[in-house]
Amino acid sequence: MRVATLVACGLIVVAVGGCTLAPPPPPAPETPISTPSVVTASPTPAVPKPTPRTAIVTDLTNATIGVIGVRTKAVFAVKAVGSKLTYTWQHRPSPGAKWTTIAGAKSARYTASASVWPNRTQFRVLVSGTKGKATSATATLTVVKPTNTPAKDAEKAFHLTGLRQGVDVSSYQYEPTNTVDLKAVRAWTGARGFAILRNGSGDRPINYQYTNVCTGTTANTKAVPATRDCAYAALAAAAAAQGLARGHYWFNGWTSATDPTAEQVFAGAHTPTDSARLFVTWLLRYGHYTKASTDPLVLDVEDGTNRTKTGQDGTVYHQQLHRWTPAEAAEFLTSVRDRLTQQGYHANLYVYMTASTTVDRDNGNYAWSDVASFARLWVAAWGTDNGRVPGNQPTVGPWASNGGWSIWQYTSRAPIAGAGVPAIDANIAKSDAWTPR
Repeated sequence: MRVATLVACGLIVVAVGGCTLAPPPPPAPETPISTPSVVTASPTPAVPKPTPRTAIVTDLTNATIGVIGVRTKAVFAVKAVGSKLTYTWQHRPSPGAKWTTIAGAKSARYTASASVWPNRTQFRVLVSGTKGKATSATATLTVVKPTNTPAKDAEKAFHLTGLRQGVDVSSYQYEPTNTVDLKAVRAWTGARGFAILRNGSGDRPINYQYTNVCTGTTANTKAVPATRDCAYAALAAAAAAQGLARGHYWFNGWTSATDPTAEQVFAGAHTPTDSARLFVTWLLRYGHYTKASTDPLVLDVEDGTNRTKTGQDGTVYHQQLHRWTPAEAAEFLTSVRDRLTQQGYHANLYVYMTASTTVDRDNGNYAWSDVASFARLWVAAWGTDNGRVPGNQPTVGPWASNGGWSIWQYTSRAPIAGAGVPAIDANIAKSDAWTPR
């Protein structure tokens, strides 16, 4: 009997009688080593911000407007936070009065007009949302009227003395249905009042047909690009009769330098000296100007009207008259002075221009410095043009070191009672404005 004995042959258990080694098992396949994947964290859910309580973060402020001018409306506005906001605007005539809702005013802004709301009206807005209500500050609307005392107003505001007030007029205030009454003007200006009158203008080109506004008839400039103001003689006589001090101005015009066409279809050969000759001729003939006169003699430096002219070859030109340069202005003014002083008159020379023109520059210097050295300044600065003297005196460029402004046209909209026209250019003048330099 064979006894079976189990013997371990390596790792294999076999019967005694010999070890037959079985081949080793194949190696287990290697598990590839891989780079761990980048794990992106899930975003943290946003926590909804709580809806803020209804609140006003930008509040109302007071406003000032005029019954006339370029600012006759004011916009009141609030900025509010909250949810599902609604707005209710209210007004009251004075502090302590009952608030009244303004029909249809339901936005964050409300426009108040001087034609609707009287002076000192107060406004507020009620803001409502899902989380409460808020009431704005109270804003007061100031509505100013034109003044009848600009000279006194300016004296008080700017610590000046001896100011006088007056107007400037031309044929535009002397049309058959729109004629200025200088007696009413004299009542407004007082005993020291003045009127500055347009003597003539170079705004119309040569051979140009136009309507005489004083008569309604057709006229033609013919060979001279300049015309006497059709109301000059009548206005000068009326101003003298009312005891108004006078000034006289010439609107700059077409000259050989301002005409860009080769054949000079606008100006011909006209020069500033030619304009000065006409100005002096009409001044002495129609202006009630004597050898005792010290009236301001003014060159009005402004851009003119767009005109259309046809050249000899049929070319049609559309050209705007551009204001004279300082050199042209100096030529005109010195020619006026020379013509008058040679005859024993006193030439009180002026230029008229806007405040923005006074600061024109030429190579970094004031362009009008030479003119400012011998001519006074009549400056136009209207602010909001509401018939009142603006809150700041005008910019005067090189005249700051040459006496400043002498006459200030502070509005184009003075409504003078009984004057017969809806509005007039109004001015204030310093005490030495009628003193030649």
